[in-house]
Amino acid sequence: MKKLRVFQTVKKRRIVPGFSLKNLGAVLLLLLIIPYLITFLFGNLSSQDIKEKGSLSTDSDTYVCNVTSLGSEHIPLEIYVADRLARSIDNDFEVEALKAQAVLLRSALMVIRENEPDKAEIKVEDAGYGSRALSERILKAVEQTEGVCLLWEEKPVGGAYFKVSNGATRNGEELFLSEYSYLKSVICSRDFLSEDYISKVSYSEEEFEKIWNRISTLDVSKNEIREEDKSETELENFKIYRDSVGYVLYVEREGKYVSGERFREAYQLSSASFHMEKEDMQIVFTVKGAGHGFGMSQFTANELAKEGEDYIDILKYFFQDVTITKNE
Repeated sequence: MKKLRVFQTVKKRRIVPGFSLKNLGAVLLLLLIIPYLITFLFGNLSSQDIKEKGSLSTDSDTYVCNVTSLGSEHIPLEIYVADRLARSIDNDFEVEALKAQAVLLRSALMVIRENEPDKAEIKVEDAGYGSRALSERILKAVEQTEGVCLLWEEKPVGGAYFKVSNGATRNGEELFLSEYSYLKSVICSRDFLSEDYISKVSYSEEEFEKIWNRISTLDVSKNEIREEDKSETELENFKIYRDSVGYVLYVEREGKYVSGERFREAYQLSSASFHMEKEDMQIVFTVKGAGHGFGMSQFTANELAKEGEDYIDILKYFFQDVTITKNE
């Protein structure tokens, strides 16, 4: 920010003792950060607010310790789950879909707790905490699933979720992740109805090459490419390896391999289910879906809820061989 330069032409000035432009700047800065300090120290709802809106527990044996640049704060687990829920899904979705999402968020926190020496505290770094208001529907979804999480082989699992699929979810084992075998591919036949189902991104040839040259130094070992992985050629010299439902596993050119997720991140694509072609002097990506494609498609979860499925049915549809249990 440019400094304010004042050219003084007045010979006499009235001086207010103990106050200067520096003091004024400090006051203005304080006024600007007060709302953030209030949010940080007290959250977006007080315990009394929570009690007035519902019976969501503010007393907990497990707390989330949120560490930010302003310091740290201890938040009752269910309050933190509600806050994350409000920030991670369309709040207008059906309540049963919101419940399913709440269980996934809680399960992910339980995974973190498993690795903490103090099981009563879960450490996170979440600068966004307190930035969204908690509606009654959000509080209801958390209240009615309080303590519920997913277990696989008697351990909590990170509940993967994403916005919308390309028509099916991905199989976790296809990315060499045997520990994620509970992530089986399932059909999401209505995801094409989502406004986020199809997107297009274009780059000039020069910019496309610039990005490729930067990320292709982060190649994967060719030994990781399985014999059964089939490739197709796009843009004449790119080989695209896909999984069984069409998401890109690897992109290869001239012996260098880049993972599909790394590729889509670098080119700012909504998902790794994409095709690319040259149009005039542009490289155009056509992308299906939004998100990594593993676990629960939020759009399909909402469609299932509209059909009358409850959150347990929704979770069982997306996650195989898991136990849905409640921690007392």
